[in-house]
Amino acid sequence: MDKKTFYIICTAIVLTFVFTLLLLYARPDTAGVVSLDDFPLEIGEWQGEKQFISDATMELLNPQAIISAVYTNKEGVSVHLLFDFFSSEAAFGGPHAPRNCLPGSGWVISETESAKINIESKEIDAGRFLLTRNRNSQVMEFWYITHLGETANDYVFKLYELGSALLFKPRDVAFVRFVCANDAESVQALREFQKLVLPVIYDRLPF
Repeated sequence: MDKKTFYIICTAIVLTFVFTLLLLYARPDTAGVVSLDDFPLEIGEWQGEKQFISDATMELLNPQAIISAVYTNKEGVSVHLLFDFFSSEAAFGGPHAPRNCLPGSGWVISETESAKINIESKEIDAGRFLLTRNRNSQVMEFWYITHLGETANDYVFKLYELGSALLFKPRDVAFVRFVCANDAESVQALREFQKLVLPVIYDRLPF
């Protein structure tokens, strides 16, 4: 091996090492602080009631901000909303993939499919799970929100996180989840609720 090749290899190793350290320890500042303390519980004709989140769950997820609430319309149809935001400055925690968490809580994912959620002029690629537990059947729709876009695919989400790191962008991420009963009236009500609440959610994000 000649000296030129040796120096090129050494330089490549050093640069790779430095870049790896930057990815591990260089955490860009968060794009902004999110607070959901005043997130509205009255949205259109929908009335919300906050749901208890255990200390163990909060410690596991470590969100900067989170709201879990059940909203009910005048017809008595309910939709559960979970919305949380995770700062890139956090050393641990983050959204947990529904595919991994649901079986642990007793739910069976009987069917998975993609869903298109429209918010004003924007179309979101969401995921939809049909869930069953005993005789209870529910519909869940969810997605991750990152600086590089939205996705419900866990692998694409990780690529977005990696892309943000490579570009030295804040790795803030938000997670949105809706759950309703698996019947036509509830799904139609879910669509109506999403049209009202999604602009409120996106207005809270710093990106």
